Amino acid sequence: MLSTRGLLNRALLAVVLLFFNPTVYAEIVGKLIRPFISYGMTADDNILRIRDQMDAEALLGTSNLFDISHRFLGGAVIDKQISRQQFHITGHWSHTRFEKFSQINNNAYDLQGNWNWFLGNRFEGNLGANFNRSQAPFLFQPAIKNIHSQHTEYFNFAWHYHPSWRLRGDYSHFNFESSNIVLRFQNRREDRFEGGLDFLASSGSSVGLQYRHIRGEFTSPVQTLDRIFTENNYNQNEVKGKIDWKLTGKSHLKFLGGWVQRNNASFSTSDFSGFNARLTYFWKPTGKIGITLSGWRETVAIQSLTANFSLNTGGSTTTVWQFSEKTKLQGYISYLTQKFDRFSVLTNQTDDLGNNNKILTASLELTYAPFYGTEISTAAVHNSLSSNSPLGGFTANGVTVSLRYILGRK
Repeated sequence: MLSTRGLLNRALLAVVLLFFNPTVYAEIVGKLIRPFISYGMTADDNILRIRDQMDAEALLGTSNLFDISHRFLGGAVIDKQISRQQFHITGHWSHTRFEKFSQINNNAYDLQGNWNWFLGNRFEGNLGANFNRSQAPFLFQPAIKNIHSQHTEYFNFAWHYHPSWRLRGDYSHFNFESSNIVLRFQNRREDRFEGGLDFLASSGSSVGLQYRHIRGEFTSPVQTLDRIFTENNYNQNEVKGKIDWKLTGKSHLKFLGGWVQRNNASFSTSDFSGFNARLTYFWKPTGKIGITLSGWRETVAIQSLTANFSLNTGGSTTTVWQFSEKTKLQGYISYLTQKFDRFSVLTNQTDDLGNNNKILTASLELTYAPFYGTEISTAAVHNSLSSNSPLGGFTANGVTVSLRYILGRK
């Protein structure tokens, strides 16, 4: 009888022989498993998004806000189809290093798994989970190292009970946690339930109605000088119309809009009731040019001590020009107005966020694919914020150069 060491040695030998077998290697690596790596370098004149009225010298030891960051990333994609069932897994790990502001250096990772399941000819859906751990954006947390974790588990289905009608259902659980002790009041979790009914046109277009219910809770109590709010749960109900319409062979319209009502347990004066909508128009005037126009008015949950939601109104334009088989030029511009709803009990306190913020983002990116699986890109980015916050806003300009390779991609 073989010992445990003998069994392990044989198993290891079998794996090595299997991996280095050219036929097996070609079938597994590059088809079933597609590893990828990338490197990106960013040079930015305000990389940590320091506000105009902040004392950068006291905070960072320098008034020169320029820095260069390097991001190294590696991961793999796994795709497998068994009969009609489709399985997809992707995961990556990355390290970001700053040349000057090394105190912000961080590691991040992301893991996603999805089973696109089918049952008969009329019943299908998805079952999966996503987990992400990364540095929070500096937009409203300038120069703060805050590694946050987000994980979502979900299940959804679509029942085509009639050629022209589809019944949809969706459940997801979302959890957000901050590693920064000062910012743990941001932590929250949500359970989201959704149901909808769609009419399906023969052209592939659809029109429908959906209802969503969200039960959420801020898991770390909000505390003021004289009170701790232990009841931090909230409920949100949405009734929206949904349109996914192919206007012509070159244009496509998507719309989701309706009534949203949000109720808060401890902050009833900050309840919200109003109209939310998002409209997106896709247009492909030629085989090489694509244009996407978007506009929205949405109530978005945020992580803030002095606000429980933000009313976001904005628009964006993305234009892609594939002027050769290997070269693509993409331009993007977005303008967003954020109005934060303050908790009424905290309105006399200093609000570093400001309750009215305007954000402009613009970028121009050139991508070149010299051969299959490889992409080289460079982008120029402008980002600015104007705010009524006592800290003021900021302006930042940067350039990014990146290289990406994925094995087996064509």
